[in-house]
Amino acid sequence: MPCSPIITLRRAAFVLALALLAGCSGNPAPAHHAVDTHPDDACAVCGMYLDGSPGPRAEAWISGRTKPLVFDSTRDFFAYVLQPENQSALQELFVQDSSRLDWQQPAHAAVSFIDARRAFYVAWQPLSGSMGPTLAPFANRAAADAFVREHGGAVLRFAEITPALVAALDFHCPAEVAGDQGARQCLSRPVPPLELSTSSPQPFSPVRPHP
Repeated sequence: MPCSPIITLRRAAFVLALALLAGCSGNPAPAHHAVDTHPDDACAVCGMYLDGSPGPRAEAWISGRTKPLVFDSTRDFFAYVLQPENQSALQELFVQDSSRLDWQQPAHAAVSFIDARRAFYVAWQPLSGSMGPTLAPFANRAAADAFVREHGGAVLRFAEITPALVAALDFHCPAEVAGDQGARQCLSRPVPPLELSTSSPQPFSPVRPHP
């Protein structure tokens, strides 16, 4: 006996619901990974080529793109990702681990990048990036603290970095450092021992990769 129109509509609705559930329970799109950079890659903010640029670099996967945006400094990276109009399209974000690179000649290998949202950042440190003052990222807090003891600065997490902080970033510690955790200490660059104070300034050593 033929089905009534009401039964047919109910069956169609049931089949459609099953199809939607199947789609929702399917595997999500695979996460993006960091990729190798190249000397002729241009920074998405300042337009400068990576070749010859000192300091850690960054990558940002943006919805709808087949390749990540590349940044020649973490300062330019934050200047982009913190803009409200850019945030809805952000996907995976990566920065180079400062403890695994030569600051003056950073590597291009994807393995040198870490998850930007989980990294620890040293702000107000004296090592210059491509565009001047920049942030030094690290994969773990211990490495960031060791860097601060040698070079100065303060350790921040991703969520504590604001557009105002990036715009006012300098090589020297500000009078007061405030973050989500409250006020914190910002160490000035270590000074040479008293007996060396009259001699020529000692150059600070760049970050070198671990063996």
